[in-house]
Amino acid sequence: MFYGEYSSSVDDKGRVIIPAKLRDAAQAAGEGPGFVMRFGEDECVTLYTPQHWREIESQINKAPQNAKSVRRRRRFVYALTGAGECDSQGRLRVPPHLLQAAGITKEVVVVGVSDQIEVWDKGKWAAFKDDMMSKRESDAESYPT
Repeated sequence: MFYGEYSSSVDDKGRVIIPAKLRDAAQAAGEGPGFVMRFGEDECVTLYTPQHWREIESQINKAPQNAKSVRRRRRFVYALTGAGECDSQGRLRVPPHLLQAAGITKEVVVVGVSDQIEVWDKGKWAAFKDDMMSKRESDAESYPT
């Protein structure tokens, strides 16, 4: 559903332009202009459509609450989560605590990753991408394509 890599930046109000192709893909899936945002596992901000987020949230909430690691994980996930809608110019305000957690200051790369969108600090994305490229052959052995 979401594909590609796009350069963007964060304005002084913490807004990032979500490329039209990605916004259109969300609309085509029956989702509105809104996204749920959370601090991603690889130090980026991950965006989900509301429907996809409900599925993730359901799985998180099924975990046994008596386990300390589950409670810690829930706090980590939900404390570093926010929601917002794209304005008429396609800008999405990313909460300051998420920008800070991901080390995002100005230049970003917006990446479509199938069922989610990631917003990366440009330098971190370049380093991550270089690492991915160097491991692509060995990683490919684990996947059918």
